Amino acid sequence: MTTNNFRPQQRPDSGSNERINASEQDTIITNPKQNVSVKDDVADCNSPTNSHNLADSRTVLSLQNVKVASRLSVEGLRAKKGECVHIIGPNGAGKSTMLLILAGLIDADEGTVMLLGKPMNDWSLATLASVRTLLAQQSESGFHLSVKEYLSFYATAQQDVLIPPVLEKALEISGFLNQIVTQLSGGERQRVEICRSLLQIWPQLERGEGVVLLDEPLQGLDIRHQYALASLVKFLCDKGNTLLMTSHDIALSANNCDSLWLMQKGRMVAFGKPQEVATQTNLESVFECHFAISKHDNFLEIQVCAPISLE
Repeated sequence: MTTNNFRPQQRPDSGSNERINASEQDTIITNPKQNVSVKDDVADCNSPTNSHNLADSRTVLSLQNVKVASRLSVEGLRAKKGECVHIIGPNGAGKSTMLLILAGLIDADEGTVMLLGKPMNDWSLATLASVRTLLAQQSESGFHLSVKEYLSFYATAQQDVLIPPVLEKALEISGFLNQIVTQLSGGERQRVEICRSLLQIWPQLERGEGVVLLDEPLQGLDIRHQYALASLVKFLCDKGNTLLMTSHDIALSANNCDSLWLMQKGRMVAFGKPQEVATQTNLESVFECHFAISKHDNFLEIQVCAPISLE
């Protein structure tokens, strides 16, 4: 059951929305301002006189010749409106750095990052925070707040319920709204953090104009909630929102995305349709494991057999 007639509260200073240096730790909690109008920025980047418009008007995010120290080197990538992108790769592949770059929270040493046809550095942080949201790994509030209090800091004045029904259906949070956030189990806490990140830009998501970046959102979730989240992601993208998420569940990702990005050592090994990227050759080369892959209509069955290096 959702909670009615709530009043959004002032957010605690649980994180910063300032851009950070690439050398800093890749875990942040965004702390956006509420009720920021994006009308002027969006109108500007969609203007026919804007010299930064891309050839494909459906492109929402793009990177061109982007480099971040020794951590990331990407020649050219884009995510389109309504597209669901899953990013896979071993630890240290650059997945989190990729999301921070796309969120506008770290600057590239070289190259161009564009959001809605406008250079990322031309967006104000306040406006960015109302257009896109980032769920970082290992987010910790450190505040002795109930779930209801914590989420209310991120809800907007336009909402008449704290948790929209579609979020409650997937995340099932109403049963522990009055519990203290720091006393939740790992999986419950992750569901709260996912909800928090989506509430941040919920008006944009309802209009199908949001950009969602999730860093390992499946971490800590049981199987039921992993697939419930996959269904929620599909619902959001079907409305026109653009979503990118990192994952270590190769099979789930390959069967629940429009585009699969495979990374290794800061570089993009392959990207495109899941069945073209999640091949035995690609996966064995990147993950150094033996894989058994079979196709059933549009479904990819992917099994990990054994690490190659341990033979």
